[in-house]
Amino acid sequence: MTPTTKPSQIKDLMIFAMIHEDVPASTKETIYADHFQPFVKELESFTDLRVNIVFGGGSPYSNFNYKGDDEMQTLRRWEALGIKFLDEARKEGFQTNSLTKVILVTKDHLNDKTGGAALLWPPFGAGTFAIASTTSFITVGHEIGHLLGAKHEDSEVQYNGWWCETYMTPQRNVLRSICYNFSPTNRQNIKNYLNHRA
Repeated sequence: MTPTTKPSQIKDLMIFAMIHEDVPASTKETIYADHFQPFVKELESFTDLRVNIVFGGGSPYSNFNYKGDDEMQTLRRWEALGIKFLDEARKEGFQTNSLTKVILVTKDHLNDKTGGAALLWPPFGAGTFAIASTTSFITVGHEIGHLLGAKHEDSEVQYNGWWCETYMTPQRNVLRSICYNFSPTNRQNIKNYLNHRA
């Protein structure tokens, strides 16, 4: 009898990261290491995901007008553009599914109080489209966490030699460091979201 191998349970999470033209060249040089790599490492450590980041840009995505006080209106406009982008990506041969996310990465906040935002839908409070600034190393992971079902109320302040904040902390305290992980409850929230997309 020939031994058989169990099919891999690993799923691909495809994140299209559209880099806004206002992001400085110096930030672009280290954008993966600074804003994506810790988040990818954390996510892959407790899920069966393989996380793929595809960087992109170009008009109309890289010059999208993301600044304004009405975050919901901005997110709706970004969603419409993101749907157009996903159609183009499929025509170019990319495989997209419910684990495909599109995030606009910007230099600045959306407004004087919001560093990032995600368009979320019931039942998991998850979605496909988000905007995140590079003003903090936590923002990209925070907004993608929202797209995967993680919640503010399940964030934690932990201690790793100094007080640190997990990815879903709603308001950063600069006296604390960043843990670069999700709380145990948010890890479970993400697993629950993924289990419904298996």
